Amino acid sequence: MKKQAIYKMNKIKYFGIAIAFLMLTASCDEWLYLEPADGVITEEFWQSESDLFAGVMGCYASMLSGGSGNYNVPQLMFLWGEMRADFLSGYQNMPNDYTLIFQGDIKANNTFCNWASFYTTINYCNTVLEKGPEILELDASFSQDELDAYSAEVLTIRALMYFYLTRVFRDVPIVLNASTSDMQNYTVPKSEYQQVWAQIESDLLEAEKNIPFSYANKQEDKGRISKYTVWAILADFYLWTEQYDKSEAYCDMIINSGKYWLVEGNMDWFYSLYEAENSSESIFELQFDIDIPNPMYSMCINNRNYRANPDVMELYWPTDELLIHADSADIRSDRGSYVSSLNYMIWKFYGKTRYAQRSNSALETDFNWIVYRYADILLMKAENIAASMGSFDETKANEAMSYLYQIRERANASYLTNEGMPSSRSSLLFYILNERAREFAFEGKRWFDMLRFAKRENYSRLDALITMYETCAPPDKLISIQSKINNTDFHYLPLPEVDVLNSGGVLEQNPYYDN
Repeated sequence: MKKQAIYKMNKIKYFGIAIAFLMLTASCDEWLYLEPADGVITEEFWQSESDLFAGVMGCYASMLSGGSGNYNVPQLMFLWGEMRADFLSGYQNMPNDYTLIFQGDIKANNTFCNWASFYTTINYCNTVLEKGPEILELDASFSQDELDAYSAEVLTIRALMYFYLTRVFRDVPIVLNASTSDMQNYTVPKSEYQQVWAQIESDLLEAEKNIPFSYANKQEDKGRISKYTVWAILADFYLWTEQYDKSEAYCDMIINSGKYWLVEGNMDWFYSLYEAENSSESIFELQFDIDIPNPMYSMCINNRNYRANPDVMELYWPTDELLIHADSADIRSDRGSYVSSLNYMIWKFYGKTRYAQRSNSALETDFNWIVYRYADILLMKAENIAASMGSFDETKANEAMSYLYQIRERANASYLTNEGMPSSRSSLLFYILNERAREFAFEGKRWFDMLRFAKRENYSRLDALITMYETCAPPDKLISIQSKINNTDFHYLPLPEVDVLNSGGVLEQNPYYDN
């Protein structure tokens, strides 16, 4: 079997061991973040270590099931990270709300302005954190060290949820108590992003103390939070918050561990990294299974909502007329990230190997969603070195380029995309940004990369966002979008209209959309 057990099970799926927890903690088919149905958590459930373990697994499982009418966490990781940038394009059955966002016409009632699945997972995490100490008193065989390790897992998951929320909405409500009854009021005001950042950092640093390095099982090491996962999120978080020395230190911890390495850039690269799953390069993957297939296949292949933007693909992977065989091209280009012969469908969701496509069956649409992999750490390391320069330093630039070249050499990158040795800090950062675009196409990182690049040092490169839209925005909307981009409040989505309205004035809309 392709996937092994989590906690002595025959398959690595969060669902089996968490099903009792999910049934006990769900009203109908979804968890209501603001006002959950009374009695959604029975006190009788929380009696032993095995119940707490089921709760921890429920936190993972909750990310994969979005509930009635909601996008799940990986779908939004993908869409939030791609739909406002240039690589993704609408296709035959694209949702109208995507079209509106693509045109820069963003309203608070847009279905993509929906954080329900993220707060659902946060609520599961809060529940486990509250119930854990009670179980410690009830189960004599359950130790403090075991409780601390479980708590570290869910603290990290909660921090990851808030890290996405603040990058998408900026100021968001911080909810740290479990909602277990509709007699409790969980409508809370939003906190400023600095407070959200502080909570993320606090959760991750606390988790770092107690999370294990390994679960002694490859699939669990990739599918559950480990110390390396915590370090990867901290590296990303500190990079986002422009604390480059701290970010670089966590990158170094992962690099120097010797636990991860790039998948070899040969003809089996695609299969090894995306289809075989949980590779040597993978740090953390959300584990889909035949019970819940990866929804990206349905969105992009069955329903044909989205595809790669053909013009942008040709821009980042220009045709090399000197190459006779496609096999000699950048492995991330045609049949690596997209497939030109099939109307630029996203190959990372459609492909099984470089040349074989998936069948539309549960057995072949259960591929994982990679949250962090080693290539990300190498390019974050390069970006930290470049961003921390006070002025251009050739020695540091060479060091940064050494990490970038590891990625390019693995990919057999074309000389046409070789920007040469940068002569300024700005050109070095831009080279790294372009290489991240090629390496992580359709992995939910592009918009966050662009926004991080643009907002650095008080929006010193806002022009990058404006230029990006010249390659992808509808011509008749370009001037309007470029004008909106100059207002930095527009870079974040509006809070969900229904939650703002139901809060009775407690939850205030983001300033740009408050009209």
